[in-house]
Amino acid sequence: MPQPGKQDKLTGDLSSIIINDFDATAVAAALDPQKAGDDSHHRIYRQISAGRYVLKSTQGLRMEIDGISFEDIAVQPSKFRPAEIVALVPTDRSVVATAAQSREMMEKLAGFYEGLRIGRIEIGATSVGLPQGTARIKAVRYNDGEFAVEGVDTPSPQGQFKMERFALKSFSAANLMRWAAGLSKHGQPPSPDQMLGLFRVLEGAEIKGVVAPHNNARQPITIDTISMNWGQLVGSIPSRASLVVKMVTPTDPANPALQPLIVAGVDKLAIDLDLGAAWTESSGAFALAPATLDLGNLARAQLSVALAKVPRDLFTTTDPSEAMEQLAQVETGAIELSLRDRGVVDLVVAQFARMQNVSRDAARSAIVAMIRAQGEKIAASNLDAKVAVDALAGFVETSGQTLSIRLTPLGTLPVLQLVDVLDHEPIIALAQFRIEASTGL
Repeated sequence: MPQPGKQDKLTGDLSSIIINDFDATAVAAALDPQKAGDDSHHRIYRQISAGRYVLKSTQGLRMEIDGISFEDIAVQPSKFRPAEIVALVPTDRSVVATAAQSREMMEKLAGFYEGLRIGRIEIGATSVGLPQGTARIKAVRYNDGEFAVEGVDTPSPQGQFKMERFALKSFSAANLMRWAAGLSKHGQPPSPDQMLGLFRVLEGAEIKGVVAPHNNARQPITIDTISMNWGQLVGSIPSRASLVVKMVTPTDPANPALQPLIVAGVDKLAIDLDLGAAWTESSGAFALAPATLDLGNLARAQLSVALAKVPRDLFTTTDPSEAMEQLAQVETGAIELSLRDRGVVDLVVAQFARMQNVSRDAARSAIVAMIRAQGEKIAASNLDAKVAVDALAGFVETSGQTLSIRLTPLGTLPVLQLVDVLDHEPIIALAQFRIEASTGL
C-alpha cells in the first residue's frame, strides 16, 4: 500500500527471456482481416520462459520469482481480435464508462481470451516481503484447464499459515469474464440465476494440506482435504455434486455451544464428511446417498434420502412461485439413518450427570426412562414409532452400539406436505411411514 505523500520507485531485474519456435505466419493470420472466419488454432510460440525476476521498491517491497514459463501459445483468428479491444479503450481516461460499455468490453475480452490458447503456465517459487515476515509460494500452475497454487507459507497476525495446494477445476478465463459481464445491470443486484452462473465457470475446487492458526484456541486448524465437484448442469444448477471434507479443528473455548465438549476433555474435533447427490433425468429420481459424517472419537452418522418425480424444470426455473409449483410434484422416498456411537452417548450421560448432580449410572437410567416414557405417548397414535423409541433407548442404555432407522412412505407422500406436517405435528408425520429400527454392537 503506497504511503500518502511519499514517492515510491520500483526497480525490476529480469535475468533472461527465451523464446522457442516462434511462427510469424500465425501472427499474420491473427491480424489479417481476411482470416476473420478462421476457427482453427495457429501456434505462435512453443515456449516462452523467463529467468529469475526481482522487483524492489524504495518503501521496502521485495518480490522474487525464480522463473516463469508459457507453453503452446496459439491464437484462433476468428476470436483473437486485438484491434477490437483497442477500439473499445476510451481515449479520454477521465470519462467513466457506462454499464453497457463495461459489459461490452467484458464480452469482447471474453472472446479475446477464447481466441488465445495457452497449454501450460508455470510461475516458479515466489517470495514477497510483508510487514509480518516473508510470504512464500512454491508454484502457481495452469495446465489443461486446472489452475493451482502450491506450497503457500505466509505469516499472519495470528501465526503462520501453510497450504499444500489450492486448485480450481476446469477454470476458464473467458467464461469467468462472461459471467462477470452478465452479473448485474448498473445499480441493480445480481439475480439468483446470474449468481448460479458461477457453476458454469468452474467444475470444482480443492484445498489440501492446510495448517492455519485458530483465533481463540492454542491448537491450529488442520485440513487434509476439502474437495467440491459438480456437473451435469440443468439450466444453471448442477444435477450432480459431491463434497469431501477431512479436517481437524480445535474446540473453541469462546463458543458456549462447545462447552460440554471442553468440560469433557475433548479439545479437538476430527471431521470426515463425504456427501454425494445426483439426479437421474430419465426416472426423475434424486438420491442423497450416502451422506457420511465421521466425528472421530464421538460418532459416525450416515444418511440416505431418496426423492421421486423430481421434474427437470425444478433445476431451470429461478422464479420462486414456479419453483414451488415444481416442488409440489416431488414425492418422498425412503430415508435411512445409521448412527455409530464412539463416545457421544457417554459424553451426553456425563453432561446430564453434572447438571443433575447424580452418578453417571443414575443419569443413564434417567435418560433411558425419559425416552421410554416419551415413547409411550407416541405409541398411542403410532405403534410403529414405538419400535424406533425402543431402539433409541437401547442405544443409550449400552455404549458403543449402532442405531439404524429406516423410514418407508406408506403411500404417495409429497415433500411439501411432509415438511408442513413436520413443522406442526412431527408425531403425525411419523405416522406416514413404516418404521424399521434396530441396534447392534
